[in-house]
Amino acid sequence: MTCTTYTKLHIYGSKDPTGITLTDSTVVTAIATALRTSTTYTGISNGYTIKVGSCGSGGYEITASGTVCQCNTGYTLRPCNGSPSWGGIYATTTCGAPTQTMSVVFS
Repeated sequence: MTCTTYTKLHIYGSKDPTGITLTDSTVVTAIATALRTSTTYTGISNGYTIKVGSCGSGGYEITASGTVCQCNTGYTLRPCNGSPSWGGIYATTTCGAPTQTMSVVFS
C-alpha cells in the first residue's frame, strides 16, 4: 500500500465473486491508511460500516461484519492470523470458515 488517495475498495472472494464495493474516497483512503499504519478506523460507505482494528496476536483485520475480532458471518479478513479464525466472505463464518480465496482491492 502506498501513500495515495484511493477512490474505490472492492472486497470479494470465491464464496461471493461480486462482493462489496465502497466508493467514498475519504473513507476508502482512511481504510487503506489504517491498514498500512496498523491503526484503528471505523467508516461508513455505500451502506457498509467498515472497521479496521487489532485482533490479538493475529495482526490487524478489516471487517464489514460488526465488531472487530468477533466470529460473525459476513466480510472479515485477518491476513496475518494463522489460526482457524482467519476470516470469511459472505455467508460463511469468520472463524473456522471453509477454504476460500479472499481479495481486498484498492483503486
